[in-house]
Amino acid sequence: MDLFAALGERIQRDFAGKHAELPQAYFWGEDAAERLAETLKQDLGARRVLVFSDRRTRQAGERCFAALGRAGLEVNECPIPDRSEGRSPVCDDETKERLARGLPRADVFVAVGAGVVNDLTKWLGAEASTPYVAYATAASMNGYTAANVAPSIKGVKSLFRAHAPRALAADPRVVASAPFALTSSGLGDVIAKPVSTADWKMNQLLFGEGYSESVAAVINDVEPRYLDHAAALARGEEPAIRALFDALVFSGCAMTLQGSSLPASGGEHLISHTLDMLAHVDGVEHDLHGRQVGVGTIVAAALYAEVLALEKPAFQPEGAPFDEKLWKGIAGAVKVEHDKKRERMVEACRKLAEPGRWESLRAELRPLLRSPLSIQRCLREAGAAHRFSDLGCTRERFLTALQHGAAIRGRFTSLDLAWATGVLPGAAERIVDEWVAG
Repeated sequence: MDLFAALGERIQRDFAGKHAELPQAYFWGEDAAERLAETLKQDLGARRVLVFSDRRTRQAGERCFAALGRAGLEVNECPIPDRSEGRSPVCDDETKERLARGLPRADVFVAVGAGVVNDLTKWLGAEASTPYVAYATAASMNGYTAANVAPSIKGVKSLFRAHAPRALAADPRVVASAPFALTSSGLGDVIAKPVSTADWKMNQLLFGEGYSESVAAVINDVEPRYLDHAAALARGEEPAIRALFDALVFSGCAMTLQGSSLPASGGEHLISHTLDMLAHVDGVEHDLHGRQVGVGTIVAAALYAEVLALEKPAFQPEGAPFDEKLWKGIAGAVKVEHDKKRERMVEACRKLAEPGRWESLRAELRPLLRSPLSIQRCLREAGAAHRFSDLGCTRERFLTALQHGAAIRGRFTSLDLAWATGVLPGAAERIVDEWVAG
């Protein structure tokens, strides 16, 4: 599939100069591995490839390894080791530095896996000025086609731009056989779109951030094929899984075209990132990113519902607090982002207090949003995480993530709007108990 063509005429018109930034091919089918190998040889001119996988994705990607060998490519492997006690690897600076030592030469890197494997390969490829391709083993996240890398650096969730893969391949048999927690993570990641789009639009209205109607609409056509058939995802039916995977692919393309994560990442993602960072400072595990995002999306949608119901709020620029004791060893890095946010909060509250600005903002954002009930219902029917307990998370920890999530990133989101209008912190416990407890 030509992704640029698949994204529609509006994208082709509005982003004509960015075609080369997207993957040049997207293969879905039982012959995906063979077509990827052919692309490596014929289109990318590769003779020698370096394949990254962990012990789980190595097995899931066996068809890819076999296809690369049959194509006559010289295949070297770079196994991504587990952490201690058999825990899955993570995408952080320590893991990347270990892998970077003594990498064999290659014409192209190949990521065989999902989120962590893809991000590490993308990161290493950018540093080595080596193109990469991806063979997906799960419909678990929207980063496959994104140029962004989202690692933890010294315990702080970060984001920087690298390059999207030159090609992406996915075998429906492999994707459908992935652990369901991974598929439900993908649903959680992409179900955030209405909330993240509203956050993106809000940044345009308040701060003049670039916003594209065509990019915001890239997954509109495919959304009903999985949102309206959530139970089919739980049953592993291929049409629903294909629709979900397509949405993840298109969502990643949206970020690449826009040059930002804004089209797919808002306040709901900050809740997930905060849970990750709290787990890091406390030395405990956290759940999959997309599963956390899904629960965060319910809460962010509930915040929007309460905030936009306010007729004449009194805008308050104080915002989320900075708690040095909470953040421990990463407090300095969080403080930098918190200080950026304070400047944004002051500017936002000043603009929101202008005559007619609040009414206009409400009118612009409401059509973009879904109700928290519809998001909760979809996740529940799909068998996905929809309560904080599904994440192995206590009520106290989730409340902490909600109340402090706005402090970790300079970007203005639904969390900040809730602080600015006085919905937070007062409504935090009630919203959590009403929507994601149980």
